[in-house]
Amino acid sequence: MRMRKVMAAALTGLALIGLAGTATASASGSGDLVWPPKDVTPVHKTKAELQKQADAFTAQQQRTYPRAFRGAQNVSSGNWGGEAEGVFDDMQYMGNTVSFTYKGQNVTTYTQVNAPGQHTLSPKEYCEQLATCTGQVSDHRGGLTVFAKNEQFGITSARNFRRNGEVVWVQAWTQGIDAQLAALASDRAYTFTR
Repeated sequence: MRMRKVMAAALTGLALIGLAGTATASASGSGDLVWPPKDVTPVHKTKAELQKQADAFTAQQQRTYPRAFRGAQNVSSGNWGGEAEGVFDDMQYMGNTVSFTYKGQNVTTYTQVNAPGQHTLSPKEYCEQLATCTGQVSDHRGGLTVFAKNEQFGITSARNFRRNGEVVWVQAWTQGIDAQLAALASDRAYTFTR
């Protein structure tokens, strides 16, 4: 049974990597994803509940980064928080950095997990108002991952819009890792709804 789950996860990851590498859909379109989704359920958690969730996010990063970035070493997750480190009651998003060595270079990513309803811009509005989008791909659960680049700061990102109203994004200051960013952003372990 465990082997079946591992194989399913591996195939899903490979599919995302393959799709992300060929994402050629309209950079400003939103596929069939309606935004904001209907029936978004707000999430309100205590500081203790959010800290437990942040700890689970960190554990997931420690498990998945060496797989997403094959051969990554020295994976180090920063503390989760908002504008500053730490969580607080009723927080609606959490972010952190992860640093590691990949293919001989130091890489840092930033992940942000937004609760349902926190991210109000649709994929199309995000691309028109805030980002230079380079492509998009549907994920395996009915969501949409939008790829963007910020040439000025050398940032690439993958932003996963989910049907429950959550948006999870991962960005890096390293080029050529779009597929890995998409796999991480679409990982449903990063959620406010558990």
